[in-house]
Amino acid sequence: MRIFHVRRSLVAVLCGLVVVAACGTGSDTGADAGADDVPMTQRAIAAVALEHLPDDTTSRTATATSGDDDPQDSLGADLRYSRDGGLLRVVVSSPDEKDPCPDEVLDGCVEREVDGGTLVLTWQEEEPEEDPGQVSVLLRRRDATISTSWSGDVITGDPREQDLTISVAAMEDVVQDQRLGLTTSQATIDEGASLDDWDGGEPDPAANDRVPSTSDSLISAYWSARGGYGAFGDRQASPLTAELGAGAVGGRFFAQENTPRPARTIDVLAAPRPPDWLADDPCATERFAGRCVAESRGRYFAWVPGSADAGGEVWMFAIRADDFVAVRTSGFRVPDDEEAARVKADWYAVDSFLLRDTVGVETDREMLDLDFG
Repeated sequence: MRIFHVRRSLVAVLCGLVVVAACGTGSDTGADAGADDVPMTQRAIAAVALEHLPDDTTSRTATATSGDDDPQDSLGADLRYSRDGGLLRVVVSSPDEKDPCPDEVLDGCVEREVDGGTLVLTWQEEEPEEDPGQVSVLLRRRDATISTSWSGDVITGDPREQDLTISVAAMEDVVQDQRLGLTTSQATIDEGASLDDWDGGEPDPAANDRVPSTSDSLISAYWSARGGYGAFGDRQASPLTAELGAGAVGGRFFAQENTPRPARTIDVLAAPRPPDWLADDPCATERFAGRCVAESRGRYFAWVPGSADAGGEVWMFAIRADDFVAVRTSGFRVPDDEEAARVKADWYAVDSFLLRDTVGVETDREMLDLDFG
């Protein structure tokens, strides 16, 4: 058994890694797992998981597993337990070779061998006023990987020692249930088909067709990548598209007042080319007065200190091969200090979002149809 505890130096969300999963083996439930080699469904994943979890969900939907970090064969179910975004996710996929305990991303990781594979518990502790933290459990087998992740409680240390809405023991039971896998028995599929209160969301064969982005699709791309969308609302078109020139599109939304985050306005923008006001060397742009940092892969972080009334703003943008994308946040006092500005602006989530193909002048068709309730 390998145990380590590392304090992260980045404000990061455990993405990609724990959203990978497949069939478990530890439970004696469903001994006929895979006997008929019937392809798994997301509804069946939900039905199996709910045998180990509280059933007082507020929604039961298929996981959107078409992101850049998701294996092509992955399937999952999202179970929500509160109106403000508490989420239990279960995903199955082919075997995953990534290190389940990456340095500087996790606050804790515990591995142990169980029947059928390696069980891995990871967690991230809260970032006050930024992120309540997350707990994940995955089972690594020779033929598949199964994972669960829970975000909804404030994580202050080892989650096994906390009274969580979804316990670590329950999550371990889920991933070790023998019925979960890329294939399963017809009985398990039938159990899924009879699951009550299923809200749908199964993959659409045309979901990845490329279509022009809209203001709504840009917002949906951000919300689906960032998570915790219960903290945001009031979607509308962004008035900043006029600053970006012909062909620009943008969406705007607002942080709700009942969240611990600073009240702020967030614009998600895309254009065929960088705006005229941006210098050839973006960090030489007069608007940013030297407060600009060039990151890898064409990304930039730039900030204008000051209160909302005095024009404080943060621009996080990427100059890509085929377009220009940006997230601009304002409506709060922007600190002069670079690191404080990064944290307030949520840079450590936005940085990877700027490279996704769901944000841009084109997007996947499924982004046009997402319904966040």
